[in-house]
Amino acid sequence: MNNILKINKNKKVKHFFILFVLITHMSCIKDIDFSQAEDIEITPVIVASLVYANLDQTSLVTPTGIEIARIREVSRLEVFNNEGAEDLNKIELNFEINNPFDRNFKLNFNFLDENNAVTYRVTSINIPKNTQTFNFQEVIDVLSNSSILNSTKIELILELLPSSDGTVIDINEPKKFTFKSAGTLYFKIN
Repeated sequence: MNNILKINKNKKVKHFFILFVLITHMSCIKDIDFSQAEDIEITPVIVASLVYANLDQTSLVTPTGIEIARIREVSRLEVFNNEGAEDLNKIELNFEINNPFDRNFKLNFNFLDENNAVTYRVTSINIPKNTQTFNFQEVIDVLSNSSILNSTKIELILELLPSSDGTVIDINEPKKFTFKSAGTLYFKIN
């Protein structure tokens, strides 16, 4: 009986050894082409909030009833202050505006450098009166507008346009003008 166990055990070892040799000698081996790594293109996308403003009627009219025709706000912009900015390919700016007032507005949105020089000027946005969720989009090709990479600030200029009948915004009627902006940054890394 011990002999039978030894024979079966030897057969199992022999079969395993033959199978191992066959697998290792018959497997496919292909040379690795490391030059393919040069063809890899990574395209990350980052969405960043830029400016948010919430203005009520008291921000647009003085306590004595005189309308404030122009509001200017400048904010710091840190997006382009890193090495990755050189791989920036495209910027998609999205604006969402809610204007509940019975008045038209004009919005100018500019990118500025450290000396307050304009590096990129977004198309002026005319905002109709009594508009809920007004959307505007502008796409910037960074290769054609590379000076935008020198931007360190964002300038927002909101102009309250005169009424056609001479009326003034009622300071006692609560309303809020809301402005939201975001930038989608498209990178291309080779």
